[in-house]
Amino acid sequence: MTKILRPSQKCLRKSLFKYIDIGLSLLLLMPTTALADGNNNSNDPPPQTTGTSGGSRGCETQSETSSSRIPALILLAPSQIYGQTLATRPTFAWFISNSASWQMEFRLYEYDQASKQSKLVKEIKDENFKSSPGIMMLSLSSSELLVGRRYLWQVELVCDANRPSGNPFATAAMKVVTFKPDLEKQLSQSNDVLTKANLYNQADLWYNTLKIALISKDQPKLRELKISLLEQVANGSETGLKEQIQVELTKSAIHQLQR
Repeated sequence: MTKILRPSQKCLRKSLFKYIDIGLSLLLLMPTTALADGNNNSNDPPPQTTGTSGGSRGCETQSETSSSRIPALILLAPSQIYGQTLATRPTFAWFISNSASWQMEFRLYEYDQASKQSKLVKEIKDENFKSSPGIMMLSLSSSELLVGRRYLWQVELVCDANRPSGNPFATAAMKVVTFKPDLEKQLSQSNDVLTKANLYNQADLWYNTLKIALISKDQPKLRELKISLLEQVANGSETGLKEQIQVELTKSAIHQLQR
């Protein structure tokens, strides 16, 4: 099984894979939220992702206040279920709470639900790939995903290259789905951004909806949609600071990256 966590954690390889396999077995016995695509039902849960940002304090500097307990890294993606997208070149988004700039690493894996194996299809880890406080959006114009396939994506903050086990990281699951005829027709009949965003949202297409909500100007209705999506992210966090996280997400600056 190809490793889906950062390569630097070689010493944890066996135990992490064992944990993931156990998590998968347990999840198969549990119900999950049904999404718009008929194939994504209670018998088709995403793999258990480990090392979520909620369990890591993050990169600390002398300028950071010790009282802040908001995770350094929060992915703007659903937890427990596959976030769906129609885009074969989707946009990924995450939140950085630290004010300092840190080296980042991004990895995208294709996940095989049948074999429970994953393979690395994209990795970004260069000196120019650094964090900025607020919401970061990454568009992968050079990598085209396949419709019907499942993927895992991961972001890691490199606090200390010599002690990688302390780096905060988070992983989310996503699925590329096909257009449903009714949705495709409705989208083709409207040029209104808000209408399109609402159609995506009603179809549980998280990544399509989030992209519009984040990059669009502050139209009142789109802002309401943005706040609603960010509230879902905050409510899915593993900390007891859901309201504080939502406030921070809502007021964050947005930084767009293209790779």
